[in-house]
Amino acid sequence: MIAHVIPAKRMPLSFPFFDYTVSEPDQSRIKIGQLVKIPFRNTEEFGIVYEIDAQTPIKTKPLKTISSIVFEQPLLHKQQLDFLTEISDFYHVSLGFLIKTNLPPLQKRKLEKLKSVIATHNITTTPVGTISKPQLCIYRTPTEKTDTLIKKITEHTDQTLILVPEMSAIKKITDILPPEIVERLSIITSELNPKELFAAWFAIWSGEKKIIIGTRAALFLPWQNLEHIILDDEGNPNYKSWDMAPRLHTRDAALFLAKNHRAHTTLLTHTPAVETLFFAQKKVYNCTELNLLPIAKPLQLIDMRAQRRLKNFSLFSHDLLEEFKNTPHGDIFFFINRRGTVSYVGCRDCSAVLQCPTCHFSLTYHQHTNQLSCHYCQHTEPMPIECRTCHGVNVAMYGAGTQLAEDLVKKIISKTDTRAIIRIDSDENDIQKLKLPGDKIIIGTQLAWAHLDWKKIKLCAFLDADSSLFIPEYKIVENLWQQIRDAQFNLPTDAILAAQTNHPEHLVFTTLFDPNSFYTQQLSERRLLGYPPFKFLVKMAQGIPNQQESVSEAQKIIEKITHLTKNNPDITILGPWETAPAYYHGNYWQVILAKISYENYKKNTKLLLTELPDTWKIDPNPNSILSFS
Repeated sequence: MIAHVIPAKRMPLSFPFFDYTVSEPDQSRIKIGQLVKIPFRNTEEFGIVYEIDAQTPIKTKPLKTISSIVFEQPLLHKQQLDFLTEISDFYHVSLGFLIKTNLPPLQKRKLEKLKSVIATHNITTTPVGTISKPQLCIYRTPTEKTDTLIKKITEHTDQTLILVPEMSAIKKITDILPPEIVERLSIITSELNPKELFAAWFAIWSGEKKIIIGTRAALFLPWQNLEHIILDDEGNPNYKSWDMAPRLHTRDAALFLAKNHRAHTTLLTHTPAVETLFFAQKKVYNCTELNLLPIAKPLQLIDMRAQRRLKNFSLFSHDLLEEFKNTPHGDIFFFINRRGTVSYVGCRDCSAVLQCPTCHFSLTYHQHTNQLSCHYCQHTEPMPIECRTCHGVNVAMYGAGTQLAEDLVKKIISKTDTRAIIRIDSDENDIQKLKLPGDKIIIGTQLAWAHLDWKKIKLCAFLDADSSLFIPEYKIVENLWQQIRDAQFNLPTDAILAAQTNHPEHLVFTTLFDPNSFYTQQLSERRLLGYPPFKFLVKMAQGIPNQQESVSEAQKIIEKITHLTKNNPDITILGPWETAPAYYHGNYWQVILAKISYENYKKNTKLLLTELPDTWKIDPNPNSILSFS
């Protein structure tokens, strides 16, 4: 008898499992999903039994034998193994690495403790449900969200997984749930220590915990009878992982998990992603109400062009200053998605922009050091007194950052205003300051957003709403629109929301009063350009310290995959091109993009990856196309 065993460690993609013989005494005990010990090279490793083959194949080289079966009970059942295999194939990541993330800490003392209690549990799991369409539920008010969430949790008796986009969202969920539900919750995040993770893992494996809430880490758990998956705040871009493998979108992975476990899926949101609404319109998802309404909290649009005509060149418009003066109490949040003092420095004579000599991104000015900095490779240099291109002295600063906003607030604040001024960005990222007692004036980037106590905010202002509007990324407009809608949804009814812009006619702002037209226009653009939901995108990237080698390697790969897909009309290959920035973390990066028809997109994605070396980073359904992230 042969057992295919997955070592619980990162392995090359070409070796997802290894074959071992099963000793005669163990042949009646061996089961799929069991934790076993296997001889591996010159040591022993833990592994999970993946498949069992009763027919002994002819081998030219003798096979090693499984050393021991650690537990009689399988730790992972077939449906979870199938899910992990699908993630491994689709996201080009080691199956052994995924297995390791799905197991408890494999420490001797913990294994002994587990062995003593696991023997008392007779776990059997057979999915009995049928694969059903995901359901999109759009709520319009916090009360409607709470009611829908409680209803969805209580209508199922077996395990329910509630996924959130970031850890700070967990408390927001537990705060709105009744105590009797919170008492039954198990919380899973990547920040659990080994002891906490072990306890939570066993409670889920044994079926003791029926309601689990967590970030994307919660996908990788030993589910026994997973019946329902709820994706809260479905349109949130933070559901996409870009900085570490597997670079999954939590929504996509949740649908894979639901399919393998035959679980129901609910997509819960006040503002669905563009592709989600499209799939609901096409009946791929169920949805009872597809007509989106404006969130019933007004947005004050401030035209900064009019301010310039009034000779006001400050970051703060006269209108916003007036609102600031009329808000003497409560929290104020000034949002600007850029750190530093100004976004870039350029020459008014020749229009040259000062760029990083390494990665060619514009340098940002920091007033407190009088230095120009690159926020990608950490290059710094002094502020020049003349233009390097034309040697003119008319060097100017453009845009604004959090540091400048903080300096201005300190100048305009009343002497009687005792509110603490707190800046939150990647330079000043002490989130704990937001928990200080008393009213506060907060100047922050995206880092602050998820940690705000929205109930206390009386004035929220996008100081530079245009900062990302004209970046050539297909989701940029949607992300800003989602963010403004999110502010409208979270703010109290008596709060003021303002956005300063030079382009009040842009669809991001005009469609806030007619949400359905936003989706119509976005879908029209994406259909024309072949972007989701009309094509599935796969971004492939590799970084090499030598720039010429990076370009050469990318050319070799593009030739291989172009040849592989030349007779496949469902796959279009674009590239290669340099990422933005081209130089990142010591490497020069090249990107190849594939556009794949949604019919058989999983099969075609796996086909595409067969010619890709392990060194390439794979990003299916990316948030960005041009940038590394």
